[in-house]
Amino acid sequence: MQGRFSPLSMKVLIGLFVWNTFAVSASGQSEARKIVDEAIYAIDHVITAEGYIKRNERVKGVMEPGELRFKLMTKPYKLYVYNYAPDVGAELLFVKGWNDDQVLVHPNKFPWVNISLEPHSAELTRSGHHPLTCIGFAYTAGILRDLIAKHGHEFDQYAKYDGLQKWNGKDTQVIKVNYLDYGFTTYTVKPGEDIFDIDERMKVPAYRILELNPTIKKYQDLKAGDVIKIPNNYAKEIVMMVDPVTHLPVVQLIFDDKGLFEKYEYSKLQINPRFTTDDFLEDNEAYGF
Repeated sequence: MQGRFSPLSMKVLIGLFVWNTFAVSASGQSEARKIVDEAIYAIDHVITAEGYIKRNERVKGVMEPGELRFKLMTKPYKLYVYNYAPDVGAELLFVKGWNDDQVLVHPNKFPWVNISLEPHSAELTRSGHHPLTCIGFAYTAGILRDLIAKHGHEFDQYAKYDGLQKWNGKDTQVIKVNYLDYGFTTYTVKPGEDIFDIDERMKVPAYRILELNPTIKKYQDLKAGDVIKIPNNYAKEIVMMVDPVTHLPVVQLIFDDKGLFEKYEYSKLQINPRFTTDDFLEDNEAYGF
């Protein structure tokens, strides 16, 4: 009958109203975009941080675990790391502008002497996906900014809010990003670039570039003019679990066309703690340097 709603029609309208209220914020943004914007803002305002990171990274087809404790100052950049796995007891100290911008390494094994290495050196990066200086959240913010720069006008086709999920006993906001056009392209190497430089410039994972170019054995094995195969996006799918209090992505799962590629979990996280000068000195009595 015209002019009247059936009970079924009313239920449909109520359902649509609830969904729109759930998915879109008062500002007109989707819930996913709102959470991502809050995450980027929170990352930009991390001045200091400390906590633990568990990682699983696919290396030669096998998920390799690792765990470390870190202290980080973002401006000026300072980083201390204590390894639990692999290389238990190994410590690393990097302070921008100190030690010729090299990482001081206490290997906690033979030959039992400290050594200094470039952050991108083969010795420091041979068994992982990222250089030491990617610890923290700024690298993730770069990936999210790249998504917005490329697809901001159609953001909601790529990113969805997937509700709340418990992690470490706390509710987190789950964001799923699907790159609809994930695939591969070519890139011509510029003078002086290594694979980590291409990673930073193009926002595609360095280790995936190694996998796609089997003749390249190390991140440093490039010369200007080389034409290499690279992904056209960081991942096929990214799942982030965002702490609704700190707005930081405390769990990150990265998938490519082969499946799970990376997983990172931050715990016992303290944001903007007060550090002393000793926290980033090699002669700190609590350190083994």
